[in-house]
Amino acid sequence: MKFKSNVLISALGIAASLMISTTTLFAAAPASELADLYIVNGDGVEAKYNKFLEEKIKSIGFVLTDPHKRVNDGYAKKYGSTKLDLLSFMSVSNKESMSPLLEIEPKLAGFNPFNMLIYKALDEKEAHVGHIRPEAVLDILDIKDEKVRSGYIKAIEPLDKMLKEEFGGEVKTLKLDAYSDTRMMEFEVPFERGDDLDEFIDDFQERFEAAFEEKKYIIAGFFNFKESFDGVDRLPSYDAFWVYSLCHFKFSYSVFDGEGKRPESGLFAPCSMYMYIKKDDNKLMVGMPRLDNWAKAISIKDPKRLELIAQLDKEIPEIMVSLGAKVLNGSSKNAASTKAPESTPAAEETKPAAEEPKNEGEPAAAEPNDGDVIIEMPKVPAPVKPVKVSVIGGNPPVEENHSHYKPRAIVNKPSQPPVSASNSTSAANDKDAKAGDVVSSRVSSYLRGKLQSIEEIKKALEGAGFTILATNALDKDGELVSIVFSDAVLTKMADKTNRGFAGSLRVLVNKKDNEIAFINPLYMARAFMQDEFDQKTVAPVLEKLRNAFPGLSNSDDMLKFNLLPKYRFMSGMPFYEDMIVVGKGKNEELLAKVSKSADVVFTQTLSADRTLIGINLSKRTAKFIKKIGVRNAALLPYPIIIENGEAKILDPKYYIALMYPDLKMSQFMTISTVPGAIQVDCESIFR
Repeated sequence: MKFKSNVLISALGIAASLMISTTTLFAAAPASELADLYIVNGDGVEAKYNKFLEEKIKSIGFVLTDPHKRVNDGYAKKYGSTKLDLLSFMSVSNKESMSPLLEIEPKLAGFNPFNMLIYKALDEKEAHVGHIRPEAVLDILDIKDEKVRSGYIKAIEPLDKMLKEEFGGEVKTLKLDAYSDTRMMEFEVPFERGDDLDEFIDDFQERFEAAFEEKKYIIAGFFNFKESFDGVDRLPSYDAFWVYSLCHFKFSYSVFDGEGKRPESGLFAPCSMYMYIKKDDNKLMVGMPRLDNWAKAISIKDPKRLELIAQLDKEIPEIMVSLGAKVLNGSSKNAASTKAPESTPAAEETKPAAEEPKNEGEPAAAEPNDGDVIIEMPKVPAPVKPVKVSVIGGNPPVEENHSHYKPRAIVNKPSQPPVSASNSTSAANDKDAKAGDVVSSRVSSYLRGKLQSIEEIKKALEGAGFTILATNALDKDGELVSIVFSDAVLTKMADKTNRGFAGSLRVLVNKKDNEIAFINPLYMARAFMQDEFDQKTVAPVLEKLRNAFPGLSNSDDMLKFNLLPKYRFMSGMPFYEDMIVVGKGKNEELLAKVSKSADVVFTQTLSADRTLIGINLSKRTAKFIKKIGVRNAALLPYPIIIENGEAKILDPKYYIALMYPDLKMSQFMTISTVPGAIQVDCESIFR
């Protein structure tokens, strides 16, 4: 009996061991499913989806980091046709739940922030909504740590629960076909660690962005995991940790759109490249999942698409090496191992337009590289059914064909011309017009003059009856200084709901270009006062400026005067009234938070019910003026109006475009991360 008992115990022990082994193997088994896509009625789903990501997910700790709405519109405009009715990439993240996991495994940032995908083909009635499953993310990144795996899966559960509640119904499960042989590209950038780490980071980020933009990539997102708005350091093991989202517009068009389109591969877009510096280390570590993961996961077989994937997997390490990076873990070899079919000829390029239109909006593509491969598309725009779009601020809904966009698409009700038509005509004779006047139905955005000292300008403004609200340097060398000023007329005029942004003016002292530049009060008031604009009120303000600063002249950048109230960068982009709420609470509570912020440059009380403030943007965000031109930098500091229990900003896509009326679409895309970053900076004041 004793022998039998020992045998039984041994047998049970072996069985238990087998069970443990089986359980361990099961836990480590690769995911077989890539994503669950909800199939929903396409009517009205876009607005519901945007609201879900912009507002509702905040209640569970998630934030929308970089929205890229209606990418298909950019395809239609750039390449002349599209087979998609809707394609949006909406990156989200939960910094609080992600930070402790990144402390253990930084590689998790290879898909975080991660993309929420929505797409709908023109020939479909249903839209598809979803994201990559967390199990698939962990396996593609080859993360085996059980604490990270369980923590990450648990962190995504609240989002999936809310997503199901909002869009649940029919579900399409995408199988994960296979894994890439080598899933990551990883790099190390050694540097000399001086006293100012920010100096190295700033320099590297500028060189990185310039190098990738030169190769026709778009910096589609930037998220700083290390940055904290509440003073809590959630990543104590790191001195820096940020993630870039990269997009190659031509590549994405060729893979997601056209014949044999694979829009579901947008689950992987945009590509996340993470960068971090461990505490007191002198190496910048960089990582990114290879694009071959796309091909393997959803079984892309098309030779031309595979050639594009191989091209980018090879090119990205080359760019990094040019920036001084050392390739780790055989990434360069891995990139070269993804070979395109030898017999695949490059398809004929789609010819770019002879001249790029200005103010054409989001999203945009850079011009093609020599040797780029693109799936052959019709040279003549294919017939696309008109799509009815409800445009915020454009009532009734506007009938738009998304294959044929026109520059500066501005919508006016034909039955209701602008209220100011009677007092907004050009000067009696254009030859008698002065700087700032309406000339040939157009008005300049700025009044430019010869460089003067800050002291001279302030003295002249005060002598003309203006009050100086702030003098604010926009760069570290003080070569760009914005002076904010106002008077009783502007203050009274702007003391109306949603009109407070008209309460002050700015002049840029620009030593770089040896000039000063005033925002034209007529231009500003016509845009910001909307249907309450009164030219007789603004004219004396303009006259005071001209008298105080003789020799001012109109800037070259102008817009049509009567169309300013309904200005937007392009169709689908925001109007003036599409403001963003960045804080809520009683006015006095919001103002109390303002008083504690070191980023607030000025506070202008318009009345007991309304206050206009201006803030400094974060150092990285504020650099956008260097990319699109410092001559119009008087739009900073960024304005926020506090009224009726809300703090509101003009949508940056509207405000930047209005202040840069000659901005080209390609320029706009070089700052595609800036609008979201501005919103985050403004929200931080009221946290």
